[in-house]
Amino acid sequence: MSLLLYCVAGTAASLNGLHAGVACSPVLRLEIANLAVFVSSSADSSGWLRAPVRTSALEFHRVLRQLFSATAILPFRFPTIFEDEPELARHLEGRSGEYGALLEKFSNFAQMEARVGYPNSETAIATHSGSEYLRQRQRRFHAVEEFAVELRRAAGAAATEWRQRMTRSELRGFALVGRDKIPEFKANIAQALVPAGMHVRISGPWPVTEFLDFSDGMP
Repeated sequence: MSLLLYCVAGTAASLNGLHAGVACSPVLRLEIANLAVFVSSSADSSGWLRAPVRTSALEFHRVLRQLFSATAILPFRFPTIFEDEPELARHLEGRSGEYGALLEKFSNFAQMEARVGYPNSETAIATHSGSEYLRQRQRRFHAVEEFAVELRRAAGAAATEWRQRMTRSELRGFALVGRDKIPEFKANIAQALVPAGMHVRISGPWPVTEFLDFSDGMP
């Protein structure tokens, strides 16, 4: 039976009333290598990928959010599929010390995200010549990066750590925030003055992902 792995957590973690996962597969709780492991099981793993990928990914993240609402978790990427329970056990037994240490380190933390950019930025400047297009694009990137500095400053002590990366269309900023500091973080961020024409979307709390550094890229 193939297993779709959602996340691992401490052994005190429960299903928290969770039943259905991706493609209506039941969510199961296993205990392996001193970890609580949350999976779905199926004889045909293609069922998890048969629906539109976006739909399956949303169902996957819904499971993560519900589990995270009650306890610290280490989420895995969708889809992380193991052929059977022995294969999953071998992986977890080899990494249980690392996973346990990370769960302890981030047990009281969540991740908040800021997306910063300009609406329809590509369309708005596409009518310019090639050189002017590049100049306009560069100016907008600089403006977004400068505002990200202001966001980080506004967050203050409510954000223990901040990381960010630029995509083609926007900047994504990630703040590591204590669970008890989330209201303070939101209030602080709301005080930042957004430049005209720029959009900012704050979301979270999410499970911590951007601050988990693995030597082999897992989970």
